[in-house]
Amino acid sequence: MDDVNTHQQLRPYYDPDTFNAGYSSVFKPDQGVVDSHGRSIASKLSIMQQSKSRLSKSLNEPGILSQLSAGVKSQVRGSDASVEKVHKSFNDMEWNDILNWRSWKSIGSNLLEQFLRHYFRHLVQQPFEVSRLLLQVGEFHFTKPTDNTKISLEMSDADAGNAYVDGADDENEEEIEFFPQSYPDDDRNWSEAPATSKVHLNHDHTAPTLTKQIQPNSLHTMDVLNSVMEEEGTRGLWRANNTTFIYNFLSVTLDAWFTGLISPFLQIPDPYFIDIVHSSDTRKSIVLTVCASVFTGFVLLPLDLIRTRLTITSVKIEHRSLRNLLKKWSWRQHLSGLPFDMIALNIGHSLTSTVFTKLTGVLLYHQFKIDRFTQAVWYNTLELLSEMLELFVKLPVETLLRRCQTAYLLRKKPEDPFPVAKANMVINPREYKGIYSTLQDKKRIHELWSGWRLGLLSVFCSYGLKMMNFEATEEEKF
Repeated sequence: MDDVNTHQQLRPYYDPDTFNAGYSSVFKPDQGVVDSHGRSIASKLSIMQQSKSRLSKSLNEPGILSQLSAGVKSQVRGSDASVEKVHKSFNDMEWNDILNWRSWKSIGSNLLEQFLRHYFRHLVQQPFEVSRLLLQVGEFHFTKPTDNTKISLEMSDADAGNAYVDGADDENEEEIEFFPQSYPDDDRNWSEAPATSKVHLNHDHTAPTLTKQIQPNSLHTMDVLNSVMEEEGTRGLWRANNTTFIYNFLSVTLDAWFTGLISPFLQIPDPYFIDIVHSSDTRKSIVLTVCASVFTGFVLLPLDLIRTRLTITSVKIEHRSLRNLLKKWSWRQHLSGLPFDMIALNIGHSLTSTVFTKLTGVLLYHQFKIDRFTQAVWYNTLELLSEMLELFVKLPVETLLRRCQTAYLLRKKPEDPFPVAKANMVINPREYKGIYSTLQDKKRIHELWSGWRLGLLSVFCSYGLKMMNFEATEEEKF
């Protein structure tokens, strides 16, 4: 009866007497399994007893046992042939299913459609993700021209014009010495002068070229994108594009793999197949979801470092291959060299994403009895507030993580797998002194929320799409 009450609480609208799904038999708690004619299995037991009595009477008849033994012998003799036929038919059926091009065509078309949909959405989001990361780790200085600066610029232009006019007037008066004289005392200087001038002329060709850093007009997203476009072209807007897509794909895949691996040991359903709200043990499902998210973030930490490296460096430099960079990473060698701040911030970033995204529905259902199907408006509105709170909690943690990763990439240690030279960066990196020191800087602590406008706009757009698709959310829950 406890199970019956539990099912009634989960689905109060379900009536077993009137619900008809078209099955040949239905389970009813008070009657058991009942067929379409209303007869249960218990009522059919009398029929089985009558059939058994008829079979015993037929066995007592003369000659029936000899017929049965003859049939058994014929079956034993032909057992080998029947086994071969069974194997052949099974193999034929299996190969027919494997080589069915229609099934493979439908599977391939579905996978291609999902891939194109997710990749196109990723292409739209990637420039804004690049802009937000550059704002998080970059140090930008903006100087506004004053009146004195304008006056000095005008005076310098006027002086330059006067100098040009005076030079034009005196040009005819000066005599040009085409054949300079050299004296014996000045042989050393004369011989060194051409060499010095030669070195000066070739200085631009021999000196290492530095990457030109972006200089946006303001800290707005579009100004940062315009400055990136001016310095590195269209390719600069989609820097680390494939690496980010692979990271997002592996994040979802590994998270599902961890939950599917550990859930049988905890004797709970997989949260990716059955929602945590309908789990037999909600606490275990919550712990499993949080632990799987933390494990996934820690396993993908090298890939996250590479993504940050490819984003802050110029697209014109070499050594931007994901495969070659991953070959340089070794958990045995580089795990001990990871800063404690990076590990702590990585765990915090995974926790904030999981707690607000996956556990909001559990809180709304168990504490406030609000379901996404029966009370869609209230559920979506409260979920909007949860996403806004997630944004303002997640942004500082993400900003600190990116700055810590940048400081790790810039430190000059021979054992580091992905070193970055400051000359190859497209921004002037912000100095990172630790979590506590950054939080104590009250003058610049507001910069931890860089990119909040774009994130808030994304949250409201998602809420608008859910409300526009309100009719589709009114569906029956099973």
